[in-house]
Amino acid sequence: MLITYKSSHDGILEITENFYKDSWINITAPSNEELKEISQLCNIPIEFLKDPLDLEESARIQYDVDTNCTLIINDFPIIVNDDQFDSYITIPIGIILGSDYIVTVCSQSGNFLENLIKKNVNTLMKSRFALEILFSISTQYIEKLKRLNKQRLKIESNLRDSLTNKQLYDLMEIEKSLVYFLTSLKANADVITKLLRTNTVKLYEDDKDLLEDVIIENNQGIETTELYTRILNSITGSYSSLISNELNNTMKTLTLFTVFLTLPTLVFSFFGMNVILPISDNNRFSWIIIMIIALIFVNLIGLALWRRRIF
Repeated sequence: MLITYKSSHDGILEITENFYKDSWINITAPSNEELKEISQLCNIPIEFLKDPLDLEESARIQYDVDTNCTLIINDFPIIVNDDQFDSYITIPIGIILGSDYIVTVCSQSGNFLENLIKKNVNTLMKSRFALEILFSISTQYIEKLKRLNKQRLKIESNLRDSLTNKQLYDLMEIEKSLVYFLTSLKANADVITKLLRTNTVKLYEDDKDLLEDVIIENNQGIETTELYTRILNSITGSYSSLISNELNNTMKTLTLFTVFLTLPTLVFSFFGMNVILPISDNNRFSWIIIMIIALIFVNLIGLALWRRRIF
């Protein structure tokens, strides 16, 4: 899908059917024909258009001398499971600053681009436009982190009542999302830092202020992700200890039952042997005596275990 926007005289982003100079071309899941068309029309290297479509592509900045184009690749979060539970991964988006156009290319559409359209950014100011995209991406991380934390708190409250495999799987999904976030945020931070030192992206004073906001927002995302990761690791570790403790208590209870049931069996087996025993089989109180002997052994073992604080 290919949509072209251009800022009007009133500063409003409008969709255009033609490729005007100083316009924004947003490409989502394009075909090879569309990539070739944009590459030739906008004088952009075809690699700059294809690289962001690779889900394993790392965040970076690249400059092409022949076409005077700068490629900025950043990762942004997308939801992969919204069935009563949000799980996220991160995918790359390419921001290409050309001489006459600014192009964004991605394999999937992101909500942050819709928010960008509502802000009515100016397509004439390409560097500032790119920074607005980076700032919107950083803001998306903060919003998704808040949603993940709400899900964690909900799961944690349910864990206090009952522990199920589904709740543990949900915690694993949150932990996986945080790993994606932390890796991508740190890679994005390197790209944002390079923007301060590069000469290929011209920044004015207002642009530098916005870049500082992007850095602050991205660093906040990193710190928040690290905090939530530590909290989640603490929770999973605590519940792992709780599960082990409950298992130990269960095994302890079963062992005690086995011991107390084995003692009478030993006594009854002894008196059931086909040999001469101290108690005559003609004595009508013999079974009562055997029961008393079994109970004495049970009480002695129980007293010994109680003194050792085994139960």
